[in-house]
Amino acid sequence: MNRNRFLFVAVVLALLWSLVPIYWFCRMALLTPLEIQQYPWPLFPRAPNVASFWNIFGYDYILSDGTRVPASGQANQIIRGLFDSIVVSCIVTLLTLLAVLPLAYVFARLEFRFKSVLLFAILLSVALPPVSTLIPFYAMYIRIGLSGTLTGLVIVDLTITVPFVAWMLIGYFRNLPPIERLARVDGYGRLAAFVQLVIPLAKSGIAVAAVIAFLFAWNEYTYALVLVNGSTANTLPTAISGFLFQDPQPANLAASVVVTIIPPALVAYFLQRHVGEMNLVDPVR
Repeated sequence: MNRNRFLFVAVVLALLWSLVPIYWFCRMALLTPLEIQQYPWPLFPRAPNVASFWNIFGYDYILSDGTRVPASGQANQIIRGLFDSIVVSCIVTLLTLLAVLPLAYVFARLEFRFKSVLLFAILLSVALPPVSTLIPFYAMYIRIGLSGTLTGLVIVDLTITVPFVAWMLIGYFRNLPPIERLARVDGYGRLAAFVQLVIPLAKSGIAVAAVIAFLFAWNEYTYALVLVNGSTANTLPTAISGFLFQDPQPANLAASVVVTIIPPALVAYFLQRHVGEMNLVDPVR
């Protein structure tokens, strides 16, 4: 009974931790300009409206009382940032899976020299804070001309997603039954067994890996702020930060934050049935 109570309290706290910020931004985005100026803000919008969602995409909005809410001056950056974030996140997710699937399979199923040392190197890459490599990347990008480009941002995002996803999938591949041995008896080559048998069997882990890679790339802010901010390769997180340096526009800021939640939420929703099937084990065991 005590265990069930503890579990219930933990679930409630987790839900509050996750849902209260989302509710707060959704509420703020639906407030009228007059309600935004009030203090304290009403707990629930008295006259909910979607003006801020239209404003951040460059459209004026007329409220029910005839008040005109003008488009945000940050609209072009938001639109461009949304497009760039989708492009970068999709490319990073695809390249991460292409690089990590064979890498994780080799580390999980094969024995070779210096395997433990290389595993430790992957773990070290996961533990390394991104900000510690920010200055070297910036200096290198300035020198080779990748600063302010989506290509440069994709490359630097891969340095985050590849080690983390690799470390995760190594454990997952280790937990799969050794079906490729039987396949090789039936005449399959190692590559054919990997592509035709192991990958379909590991689709649950691959789905989770894709979600994690997408979320890392979508939410990445530190590198984007320094390497591409202010350029035509601006991403959505850095575009949203522009609201902090202009006249206060809390409703538009909140609407932009809500928009950033939608793509990763859709990705997680369509792949959610695979998430519960994921069973991780320690890859160095």
